[in-house]
Amino acid sequence: MNSEEGDSIRASYRYIPALVAGIYAVGSLLWILFSDRVVADLFRDERTYHQVQTYKGLFFISVSSLLIFGLLRWAWKDILAAYRTARESERRLQLALASADGGVWAIDLAKGEETIDYVSPGLLAPLGLPAGHRLSMAELHARTHPDDIAQVDSSIDFAIASGGRHIHDVRYRVRADDGAYRWFHSRGSLVVEDGGKSRRLIGVSFDITAQTEAEELVRQLLRYDPATGLAKPATLIDDIAVTLEKRDGAQAFAILQVRIRDIEQFVGEAGSAEAELIAQAVADRLRSAATAGILAARIAGDTFALATPARASGEAVDILSRTFDQVFQVPIPAKGSEIRLRVAAGGALFPQDGRDAGELLRKSGHALLAAVAATDTSIAWFTSGLDAEHRRRGERLRDLGMAVEKGEISVVYQPLIDLRTGRTAGFEALARWSRPVEGAVPPTEFIPLAEQFGHIKGIGEFILRQACTAAARWRGTDGRTPFVAVNVSTMQLDDPAFPATVARILAETGLDPSRLEIEITESVIIRDPQLAIHRLEALRRLGVTIAIDDFGTGYSSLAMLSRLPVTRLKIDRSLVTGFGESRSSSGIVSMIIDLCRHLDLVVTAEGVETDTQAKALAGAGIDLGQGFVFSRPVVGEDAEKLVSRSWIPAEPRRASA
Repeated sequence: MNSEEGDSIRASYRYIPALVAGIYAVGSLLWILFSDRVVADLFRDERTYHQVQTYKGLFFISVSSLLIFGLLRWAWKDILAAYRTARESERRLQLALASADGGVWAIDLAKGEETIDYVSPGLLAPLGLPAGHRLSMAELHARTHPDDIAQVDSSIDFAIASGGRHIHDVRYRVRADDGAYRWFHSRGSLVVEDGGKSRRLIGVSFDITAQTEAEELVRQLLRYDPATGLAKPATLIDDIAVTLEKRDGAQAFAILQVRIRDIEQFVGEAGSAEAELIAQAVADRLRSAATAGILAARIAGDTFALATPARASGEAVDILSRTFDQVFQVPIPAKGSEIRLRVAAGGALFPQDGRDAGELLRKSGHALLAAVAATDTSIAWFTSGLDAEHRRRGERLRDLGMAVEKGEISVVYQPLIDLRTGRTAGFEALARWSRPVEGAVPPTEFIPLAEQFGHIKGIGEFILRQACTAAARWRGTDGRTPFVAVNVSTMQLDDPAFPATVARILAETGLDPSRLEIEITESVIIRDPQLAIHRLEALRRLGVTIAIDDFGTGYSSLAMLSRLPVTRLKIDRSLVTGFGESRSSSGIVSMIIDLCRHLDLVVTAEGVETDTQAKALAGAGIDLGQGFVFSRPVVGEDAEKLVSRSWIPAEPRRASA
């Protein structure tokens, strides 16, 4: 019931008490006047007259008492029913608010000032306040975080000024008695009663501290490397772009990418845990350099990037060179000894090598590749000589358009293992390109090229058809039929005909739709979430399952994950590295596992390289594992041989390269 309906009902019943009292008074007066005259006319004897008057009074009292009793009994039934309904509604509301960590509040506005009229115990408890505490507006302002006071006041004033047309809706922090700030989400509406004489702002608030902290943790996870705390590449590009915007016109900017050579030779049998210790030591030194304005990021497991603040050209190079020496050339203490890193470094300068952050990072990467091929540890700066790389890229682009027709594109399959049973659950189909002269081209190089220049649709359809054809033949000795997972690019998902293409290939190959899984990356979702949801729902209606690949490398949010019709989530190998050996990696992976359990998603760990990792991941609740510890990608004929294989974990060992 809204405020206008309540005012109408109150207006209807406002005059009933006065009406009843008036009827009673008029009826009593008429009774007295006419009954006295009738009695006087009928009974002339004085003694009889007084007796009849007494009986008349008793009769009047009896009848009026019965009428009043009946009226009150009738009214009391309605009052009692309304009271019971109100109590039940209040009980249900309190139960709902208690389960949602919330409570009710009311602010009285009738006296021209804001006075807190009521706060339920469910709101006082998170602040460490007793149930009977009288919270005032002054105390609430004193407890509200200074950065949030203005928006809280503005939201309340706006709701009041709108006369109830707009609601009060705000998230803010309130200091508890222990000194810690807790997040609350408050929503309320203006209630006007008694013709405007009574005005109150009534609403509910929820303690969203846990939710807010979880969202912040996921945001940090998506923007920063969880093992070292350094920025991820996308974050570095954003930071560089800000630096370039703030620079003076004549200032230069330098960026350097550094790769630790042969890091495996430093870690020995200790595996990825000691590799992470080296990475952490490098990260600590880079963070120390950040005090001088140096930007730093972890590009890959063994590759880091650092960039200078805007300076004169020569000064920028000097700063970067000194920082490089301090971070990478000084030996790293390790278990009573020292590790001297062998590194390769490639750099690029603004503005001569690039006009934006992405181009500088790309060209410093080209310089890094040149440095990797060299034998010394000096910095290789980007030069025009690296244009050969661009020429090779052009040749690849020329051949890529006809690669499928020429039979140069093939498909290999890497098994996904059920970590609970040790059996093959499915395979991921991976594209391979072998050029006649160059040989094998890494997928990380030709797939982006195909996406950029529109060849991915033809290549993707070929891979999908080959994968479905191969999977239709897979059948284990025990009758099991593993699924096949196929990666889909943004361009494929953008195609309105893509779901129809999938349905046609499934029909032509005879593969059960439930045995096909479409893998997408977080970047596919972020670019156009509504379109992605629409396409994925169409695929789900076919019976196909959906997986998010490389989770942890993009910007997907909890809210977005809950809206997507996905069935499986693949944890990126950068997060799996060190699980079971590194506390930080284990904690982050465990958090993602809990998230998937709440969203009812199957969880896969990519990049499993040791039996120790596989056992630890299985114990943590990971459903499927994929990595070199089980098998490298194999051709279709060999994949059939792996369908019935039982992957029994052996003693802990390092996966062969």
